[in-house]
Amino acid sequence: MSEQRHIVPLSPSLLPGALATVERALHHTHYLDGALDALRSAVGAPGADGRAMASMAGEQIEGVAVFGLFGGTSGAGRLHFVVVEPGVRRTGVGRALANAVIAQLASTGARFVLAELPDDVDALPGARELLRAAGFMEESRIDDFFRDGVALAFMRREIEAL
Repeated sequence: MSEQRHIVPLSPSLLPGALATVERALHHTHYLDGALDALRSAVGAPGADGRAMASMAGEQIEGVAVFGLFGGTSGAGRLHFVVVEPGVRRTGVGRALANAVIAQLASTGARFVLAELPDDVDALPGARELLRAAGFMEESRIDDFFRDGVALAFMRREIEAL
């Protein structure tokens, strides 16, 4: 783990590097296009429903998270995704980003965070484990949502009042 790691809001100047990070992490999956769209929207027009952060080691982006609040709700946070560069997986980058997202959502009054996870171990190895390590528990699921054999799992994490 780099001693220089820090979490920053994703600015437009960092967007090309963040897009490349997402592409490297999800290039072989069905989920790349949706993640790229969410990232572009969160950086291009940040707001309550979509913001983005990056984990940086010096000037290098190690990971990206997109998150926000569910529109029309009171205190319902949403983790759109967390991706980590393949070369630095399992070094704490994903957990640091998830914890930063939870802290940001808590500061806006969110009571919980919901992650809608494609339960696709082949395409998203380690995703469920990352969420569990960050305190998320499966709340419900829809079998065969994305395609036969790939469910949509709703992972929830309560946020303690500040």
